[in-house]
Amino acid sequence: MPKPAINCANSFRSHLITLEFTRKKGEYLVSKNMIVRRDIEQIYKGLWLDACCSFEQFIEQLFIGLLVERYSHPSKDVVPRITFHSDAIATDIICSGNKYVDWLPYDRTEKIAVAYFKNGLPFKSLDQSEKNIIKDIYQIRNAVAHKSDYSQKLFQEKIIGSLALPPRDKFPAPFLRTVFRVSPSQTRYENYVIEMASIATKLCQ
Repeated sequence: MPKPAINCANSFRSHLITLEFTRKKGEYLVSKNMIVRRDIEQIYKGLWLDACCSFEQFIEQLFIGLLVERYSHPSKDVVPRITFHSDAIATDIICSGNKYVDWLPYDRTEKIAVAYFKNGLPFKSLDQSEKNIIKDIYQIRNAVAHKSDYSQKLFQEKIIGSLALPPRDKFPAPFLRTVFRVSPSQTRYENYVIEMASIATKLCQ
């Protein structure tokens, strides 16, 4: 019997909570002078890449899960055009000879979704602001994962822009540690992770 699609989002959210425990432990160690700024920035890089990879994995698990009827979506508007008997078959066909599917940038997910779901739903249900958030997440991920001049230039132009930050904080890891809001206290990393979780939940409802 298919499980509710929200289970897929809940699993993703649980993983993000685990990452948050690690982040808080790292910040505690900094506050006690047990590790230095360079160390905590390395921790943020690792956490960020993990969160982003987990978000892509969530998209794939929901996508494939709906096609093999492992998950059932509460919206009657979500209708697979075709169903498969196994993950392996569904994955092979969607990959079209490639080893894996790049689900980000998100417009790739939308393009694939149109072929396999009526009206591309639920993957075409995000509004522009949510898609812009995913775009920012993707660009920050690239800036963390790749040291190319191009990825760093995009990060400076698209993410930093005109933000009034000290020069030291205009790099990916320090940027993720900067304060997004004071009350309640929240870093930009925390804000983006919360947005990821919110988007995941929306796709499953």
